[in-house]
Amino acid sequence: MRVGELRKSGAKVRLENRPFQVLALLLERPGDLVTREELQQKLWTADTFVDFEHGINTAVKRLREALGDSADSPRYIETLPRRGYRFIYPINGTAAAPALPARWWRQIRIVAPSVSVLALAALLLAGNVGGLRDRISGRPIAGEIKAIAVLPLRNISGDPEQDYFAVGITEMLITELGRVGALRVPSHQTVLQFADTKKPLPQIARDLQVDALIEGTVLRAGNRVRITVNFVQARPERHLLSEKYDHDLSDVLRVQDDVTRAVASRIRAGLTPELQQSFAKSRPVDPEVNEAYLKGRFHFVRGTDRDRAKAYEYFQQAVQKDASFAPGYAAMALLDAHGGAYRGAGGSGQGKEIRAKARQLALKAQELDDTLAEAHVALGWLEFSDWDFAGADREFKRAIDLNPNLAVARIWYISYLTCMRRFEEADTQGELALRLNPASADVVSHVAHHYLFSGRLDEAIELYRKALDLEPNYHFAHWALGRAYYVQGKYPESVAELEKTIALTGRNFSNLTVIAPAYIKAGRRKEGLEILRELEERWKQRGGAGSGMGAFAYIALGDKEKAFDRLETAFEGGGGYLIALLADPLYEPLRSDPRFHNLARRIGFPPDALLRAGIPAEKNPRDVAITRKPTKRSADANQQ
Repeated sequence: MRVGELRKSGAKVRLENRPFQVLALLLERPGDLVTREELQQKLWTADTFVDFEHGINTAVKRLREALGDSADSPRYIETLPRRGYRFIYPINGTAAAPALPARWWRQIRIVAPSVSVLALAALLLAGNVGGLRDRISGRPIAGEIKAIAVLPLRNISGDPEQDYFAVGITEMLITELGRVGALRVPSHQTVLQFADTKKPLPQIARDLQVDALIEGTVLRAGNRVRITVNFVQARPERHLLSEKYDHDLSDVLRVQDDVTRAVASRIRAGLTPELQQSFAKSRPVDPEVNEAYLKGRFHFVRGTDRDRAKAYEYFQQAVQKDASFAPGYAAMALLDAHGGAYRGAGGSGQGKEIRAKARQLALKAQELDDTLAEAHVALGWLEFSDWDFAGADREFKRAIDLNPNLAVARIWYISYLTCMRRFEEADTQGELALRLNPASADVVSHVAHHYLFSGRLDEAIELYRKALDLEPNYHFAHWALGRAYYVQGKYPESVAELEKTIALTGRNFSNLTVIAPAYIKAGRRKEGLEILRELEERWKQRGGAGSGMGAFAYIALGDKEKAFDRLETAFEGGGGYLIALLADPLYEPLRSDPRFHNLARRIGFPPDALLRAGIPAEKNPRDVAITRKPTKRSADANQQ
């Protein structure tokens, strides 16, 4: 470095001063990004009247010519568009040399790559610079990477119609990397805010609280796809992986497997047997199937009911074209598990039919590929809704084992734990869910719902408001905030939020069963009774079947007999909302009644859940059944 020469095979290579200075700066931190701002500050002083942009581009061009390098396929100097440059070269399979202290470079004369690579390798190994010797020997790597964010891949085709493709690939990469148990991987909603940001990578990493980032591009031309992936450690900033994946569209889903393997090998993270099994099952897929599936993922992550309905159509197209395409079945099962509310289904009739279909889809997905977490979480919710509490616990845990970063697995498990009054466990899951998805209105609202049910009312309201800051028209957050205000005794505020929900999603059962008692308590009794009559008429048309939330209006009226009558009707119809019987604060006025205890036992809540709710697990002589003619279901339940 002191000699100020570049030599190749012993012969001096002519290199002008400015390109040589650029090379010297890059070599002080090989593998690290040297920003254009740093180059300008150090090599183009404030009193130098030149066009910096032209000057740096010319200097790098001359340097590449001297090294025999190419901007399109760099071996030594890589350009990061609009950001800067880094010096890259392979050493024992590593993507880039670790940074060397400046004092080392003062002792090294820059020579031809054929000589310098071997010399540098020996020097790096001897000094264990950047932990290279530890990497080769298998020892732990300093600066362990435990959290990685996948930034939205950029569509560089020039065709906005191909945006769905880049979004779909991004979402799949997030899902696949999330299956690596050693990693925390923020959700797509969380990283979406950085889609067009100009922030430097270290700042993005700090904002997301991650150790490393994946960025890249997607280019599709016909049935050919090129995906570039850069894996960068944030602190210290260094390049760990740079790969291009060229595939036919039929093979594009393998990219997620390839990237996951490559990242896991760089950070020395082990892959579970389930994940390895999933890689082994990877196979080419009909391009039309991939097309439909990626369009489905694009609409799914957008989150609106309209988009989810569109996503379902695309997933359905995928499995119609390939009956063995397990991800399509799993995605449909996940969408239908909640009773198809996004498609306008409601109540116990149509909703039960859709849940039955969801069960078939989930079981089909598991039959084809038992390592898909989405299928297990869907089945977990279905078991929960059907009052198989042990089965639900098992499926939710299995889903989280398969993909610890899957947001829906966490938030549905939170709902389950809360309804079982396992509040401390739900707290833990909530903290993890918020760390993974702090920008997801859905996740924030579900954690807030746990707070509402566990008596942390002020914290619940604060989180509901945060969810609405993230997504002002998120109907669930308005609905849940209206319930929180109701519990707080702020009835006009409750009505205002619930009216917003109806404006957004219509007069469905869940909206009407909550706004009716809110009207009654807010002094608008006439309007509340009108809605109650509307609900009764709807229940009559359905043969009396309906949700357990139908008791809320009668509780508000102080009519316990009618409230228990509605709960018994819900029990006979297998009303899904009775899963919240032990935890929902709107049932509070009924909790001390022996009929409430009797109903909770007949539903089949676990003994420990009953005890946490203050209900003896064994039948007490003072307990009485709800006074009405027993049905076959209630008679069978009482005999058990």
